[in-house]
Amino acid sequence: MSQALTVPAAGARSGRGTLIGLGLVAAVGLVFVFDAALPYFSVTEAQFRWYWPRRYWLLLHVVTGIVALLSGPVQLWLGLARRHLGLHRALGTVYVASVGASAMAAYYLALHTDLGWGFGAGLAGLATAWLVTTGLALVAIRLRLHDQHKEWMVRSYVATTAFITFRALFAVLNAAAVGTLNERLTVCSWFCWAIPLLACEAVLQGRKLTWRVREAS
Repeated sequence: MSQALTVPAAGARSGRGTLIGLGLVAAVGLVFVFDAALPYFSVTEAQFRWYWPRRYWLLLHVVTGIVALLSGPVQLWLGLARRHLGLHRALGTVYVASVGASAMAAYYLALHTDLGWGFGAGLAGLATAWLVTTGLALVAIRLRLHDQHKEWMVRSYVATTAFITFRALFAVLNAAAVGTLNERLTVCSWFCWAIPLLACEAVLQGRKLTWRVREAS
């Protein structure tokens, strides 16, 4: 009887932990939007700098990226908690469309960057990771593979938050005056998604290993 009582309690704690975690991510996302994204809506050459000739592509990337960044935590929570599934599916459609549009704009910006091929390749790699993780999440739910869908959506949102990771890492490298501007941008364009996705995969697979060990014992 004691075991039967502890399972729901653990599930409730896990649910609260997930909600708190997603809430913190959403709060950081809002700070990022107000601090780093909204200034682009002034549409001035001083704000866009070297992206001024391609400002509309960058605006498309920023606007649709904001939609994905802010809709992601709500969509994830509804899916993980199995609540309001109609709203969850509607937000999922919005999220997937936003990722697709933002990634396409990112490809264009990566191919037409003035900041070196290494930086452009990092951006293209992020766009590819974003599309692949989101696309596989979509395929999984179409096949009714719910567990795989949840995992791929988590990976997809980790790629979405690369916007935030890029800014944070770039600020650290700038403050430390490490390398040239192009070198800092290139490092950030790769590290902002590759390292978080690796960490995410370690957590996802580590949890499975833990469950297997518990089942075996």
